Amino acid sequence: MTTTPFHILYADDDSDDQQFLYESLTSSGLPARMTCVSNGEEAISYLEHMPESELPALIILDLNMPKLNGRQTLSYLKANPGLSRIPVIVLSTSDNAVEKKQCTLDGADSYFTKPQHMKGYQHLVQQFRPYVAQYM
Repeated sequence: MTTTPFHILYADDDSDDQQFLYESLTSSGLPARMTCVSNGEEAISYLEHMPESELPALIILDLNMPKLNGRQTLSYLKANPGLSRIPVIVLSTSDNAVEKKQCTLDGADSYFTKPQHMKGYQHLVQQFRPYVAQYM
């Protein structure tokens, strides 16, 4: 197992959700560090100014964000050859089957409904393992 943490980028305009995910990730035992941004525009800017060798292992997008929402950001990521290989998980309060299907068609690797409590976030973080297994 590596001692170097892999990188997760999380785009969400809700600071409480950012904190819940961060705390769950920290307590999970996964060797990860997380960077948070508030919208898709910030996520894209962050990624475009990053050397390829430092790109995140996983990107998590909230579906409903200002400026660029999760689907718009996902479309941009999957259309960009330098970023399209990074797994993307959509995380949303919406449990809408049509949204889930559309996100999958747009290239999301998974779609999860945001948990309502901390234990749910701890379980959610464990769902990230298949996407980052090569870093562990």
